[in-house]
Amino acid sequence: MKSPSMSDFLTGLESSGWLRHIKAVMDAGVFLAKAVKEERASVLVHCSDGWDRTAQVCSLACLLLDPFYRTLKGFMVLVEKEWIAMGHKFSHRCGYLEGDPKEVSPVFTQFMDCTWQLMQQFPCSFAFNERLLLEIHDHIYSCQFGNFLGTCQKDREDLRIFEKTHSLWPFLLHRKQEFRNPLYKGFSAYKRLQPNTLPFSFQFWCGMYNRFDKGMHPKQCVLDYLLSCVTQKLELEDTANELENKLPLLDGPLPDEISTVSKMVTVPTGCSKSPMLNTPQDYEDEPYALVANGTVPVEGSRLDPLNSKEALVDPLAVPDGDRSTSRSVQAAVNAGNLQNH
Repeated sequence: MKSPSMSDFLTGLESSGWLRHIKAVMDAGVFLAKAVKEERASVLVHCSDGWDRTAQVCSLACLLLDPFYRTLKGFMVLVEKEWIAMGHKFSHRCGYLEGDPKEVSPVFTQFMDCTWQLMQQFPCSFAFNERLLLEIHDHIYSCQFGNFLGTCQKDREDLRIFEKTHSLWPFLLHRKQEFRNPLYKGFSAYKRLQPNTLPFSFQFWCGMYNRFDKGMHPKQCVLDYLLSCVTQKLELEDTANELENKLPLLDGPLPDEISTVSKMVTVPTGCSKSPMLNTPQDYEDEPYALVANGTVPVEGSRLDPLNSKEALVDPLAVPDGDRSTSRSVQAAVNAGNLQNH
């Protein structure tokens, strides 16, 4: 398949009107948050049915006003409260079963896109990263979990969804380290978000819509690299703590005593050129050692410690050339002992 040109891509994006829809939802959410925060007004939100645009605008306003919903657990509560409990028709909007094609609409995808737009403008205000949005969006269409099955709470109770299926949230919480945002500054760093809604502030979400495009070369995301560094740091800290806890339980001298003993032991440095090797070639330029009989081996010959007789001579024995000297010394010692008696 031939990749589209730049003009074709921009023309297709403009004709779809996707970013215009995203901007309209964002404008409505900002208007609602401003009315609640600045004007201290009570706001009634209602669209034609009450489960599409209402869920989009209210959940987006919650993200702008309350930092709790920007945490991992808070975002799960937000989706459960504003979308699942309030009756968004996931089965119809996502087209799980054959039905009226006019009922299929990417309403929840638009909310996920708006959340991603906020994450781009405020990268330090969300405790989770882009992976969480992609994971939730994928499992909405995978039907592996029962959270998004049915059209309302009554359908889920009649179908006994809670008894027959598993929930998505424990599955995500078990993998929460994968969804951490290493740039997150804490719960109280950003109270209220005031995003810029000018047209140039909205981007095309390539991580969602082009992640399976074979024409795109994979690139190392900066946030993924930071997250891997933070994870590695935590693992190393845990390993260091475990080793420190095991240290008092070990038998033998303490590290201070070991260092003292190592200082007392001296190792000759001239015996080998390389600290890692100790082969016969290392001693080529070294002076030959005296054998037991006091002679020096002939140049070019080597002393075999297993077959040479000189190597097996008693080291306390006196060489043949010094036997007379040894006898005279022994006679003098005996004469001194007799005088003492």
